Amino acid sequence: MIEQKGSNYQHITNQYFTLVKDIRAGKETAVQELTALWDSDGVLEFVGAPPISGTFKGKAAIQTLYSNRVKAVGMPMKLESKGVQEEAALGTVDSHVHTTRMMDENRVVAGWTTTVGTRDGRGFQVAGSHAFTFRNGKISSLKVVVSPKHEEAPNLKATDLAVNDIGRLALAAWLIVA
Repeated sequence: MIEQKGSNYQHITNQYFTLVKDIRAGKETAVQELTALWDSDGVLEFVGAPPISGTFKGKAAIQTLYSNRVKAVGMPMKLESKGVQEEAALGTVDSHVHTTRMMDENRVVAGWTTTVGTRDGRGFQVAGSHAFTFRNGKISSLKVVVSPKHEEAPNLKATDLAVNDIGRLALAAWLIVA
């Protein structure tokens, strides 16, 4: 029985990341599908260095987060590269899941690297993890841990980004504040 449950939870985890990719591509239908994976009392928590932190309690709050994220595709922003404010737009936000592992019969942990960039080629990579807890076939809690340290990403320049720029891009990528 545990094998079937664990296998189903791994399937839900994979489905979750596929739907997040759809949301990042601007597919509004993915919002409802992703929200349907959640328990009505679910809790989604972002844990990272400020500004990447926040807690969303209940299906309505989580759905609002996803709805706002789908609207962030191509979001305009101002960056302070080299002390001068410049117009930019959110471009690439793509996660590569490296590993998923069943921790016990109701928990799955996934490790990933996410690339975040502007349309004009500035950006970075950051590592992190998702720790899912399931109840009755639904996600009951999800803790997203984002590393405070960014790294160079292929085909993106991070050297022109100020510390605040990295924070702005991270906020836009995960849309923690709506």
